[in-house]
Amino acid sequence: MAKVTAQSIIQAIKAGLDLGNGYVKANINGKIRVFPSVVVKQFNRNTIPLGADDIDDFMKDIINQMDLSFVSPLVKSTERRLFGERALKSGNSVEEFDVYSKLGKSEVDLSGVLALGTIAADRLQDHYNTTGNLPENDVLQVRVDLATALPIDEHKTRAELYRELYLNNGGSHIVTFHNFKNLIRVEIIFEYVMVINEGESAQYGLMLAKDEVLEMIRQEAVKRFPNGELEGISGKDLVNAENLLGIDIGEGTIDWAVFSNGRFNPDASTTTKKGYGSVLEETLGVLQNEGYAYRSRKELAEFLHKEPSTFTKAKWERVSNVSQTQEDRFAESMSGEISKVFNKVSGYIEVIFVFGGGATPLEWTLFPKLQSRISEFGKDNLLPIVYLDSSFSRFLNVQGLYQVALRMRPNRKDAS
Repeated sequence: MAKVTAQSIIQAIKAGLDLGNGYVKANINGKIRVFPSVVVKQFNRNTIPLGADDIDDFMKDIINQMDLSFVSPLVKSTERRLFGERALKSGNSVEEFDVYSKLGKSEVDLSGVLALGTIAADRLQDHYNTTGNLPENDVLQVRVDLATALPIDEHKTRAELYRELYLNNGGSHIVTFHNFKNLIRVEIIFEYVMVINEGESAQYGLMLAKDEVLEMIRQEAVKRFPNGELEGISGKDLVNAENLLGIDIGEGTIDWAVFSNGRFNPDASTTTKKGYGSVLEETLGVLQNEGYAYRSRKELAEFLHKEPSTFTKAKWERVSNVSQTQEDRFAESMSGEISKVFNKVSGYIEVIFVFGGGATPLEWTLFPKLQSRISEFGKDNLLPIVYLDSSFSRFLNVQGLYQVALRMRPNRKDAS
C-alpha cells in the first residue's frame, strides 16, 4: 500500500448501532460489522505491542483484536477491555449483557464500551486503509450522527437520559488503543443522536427492503396459507400494511412493536424481559452441572450454531437436545405474554412479522403458540404471519437505524 503522509482531518460519519444482547450489528457509512457483544477486562499492563509487520493483519481484523480503554460518561469503569474473538478465547471471565438483570442497556458500561469501541475501530481502520500509516500525532478525531435503540419499555423511561450521555454537552469521548508501541487516542464527538425503539427500527428496515427481500417476505407469508388465501398479495403490500405487529426476538428481550395507521404506537407496544438468552442460560446451567466447560452463553451459542465436526458430533447432539428442552419450556412460558399482546391489538392488526436473532431457534416452539392464539378470533381473521430467518432478520434493526442516521443531517436546524 502506498504511504500517504498527511495530517488527518476530523472525519464525519453516519452510524446505526444495534447493541444486541448477543451481537453488535453496526452500519457505519454503509459498512456493516457484526461481532459478539462480549468483552474481557484486561489487567495485564505488560502486554507486548504489535510489531510493524503485524499491523496490516491487525487492521484487517481490528474488531476482534482491540485492547481499549475509555474516558466517557458512558463508561464508568477505567479498566482496559479486549474485544470479539480475542475476548472469547482469552480464558478470562467475559463481560456480557445480563439477561436477568433489572438494569437496562442504558445503565451498564458494556453498551458504551461496545458503541465507542466500534466507532473507534472504524475510524482507525479507515485512516490506516487511506494513508497506510498509523496517525502521525497518535490522535484521531471523528464527529458522528448516531441512531441507536433501546428495548421498548426501557425507551419509555431512559431514552432521553441515554441520548444525553452520548451528546456529553458537546464534549468528546476518548478511546485509547493499547495495541501499539505508542498509545493511539480516538476522540469521538456525537453531534446528533436519536434513540428509538427496538422493533420499531426493524420495521423501518422492512419498509425500505429491496425487491429480492420483498419476494422472500411474500413467500414466507404465502407458505403458511397453502390454500391460496393470499393469492395476489405482494411483499410490498405486507411491509406497507398500516396496522401491524413486529415481534423482535433478541437474546435478552422480546419487543412487541405495534404500528397503528402507519405510525409506531408506543401505548400498545411493550417489552418482555426474556429472550433467547434465557434459553441459552438455562442450557448453560444444565451443561455445567454435567461437567461441560462452557463459561458463557455466547461461547455456548457459538458452538451450537456451527456445523459439528466428526470429533464434536456426539457433544453437539447432547448440547442441542438440552437446548431443545429449554426452548420448549420457554415457548410454554411465553403463551401468557402472547395473549396479553393479542388482547390489546387483535382487533386491528393486519400483518405479523417475527424477526430477530432468536427467531430461527425458537420458530418451531413459538410459532404454534402464535397460530393458536390467532385462531381463537375466528376463521375470518386472516392474519398473515411473516416469520423471517435469523440470518437475515438480525440485520433489520441496524438497517433501519442506519436509515434514520442518514436522515438526521438535513433536519439539523430542528435538532435539539
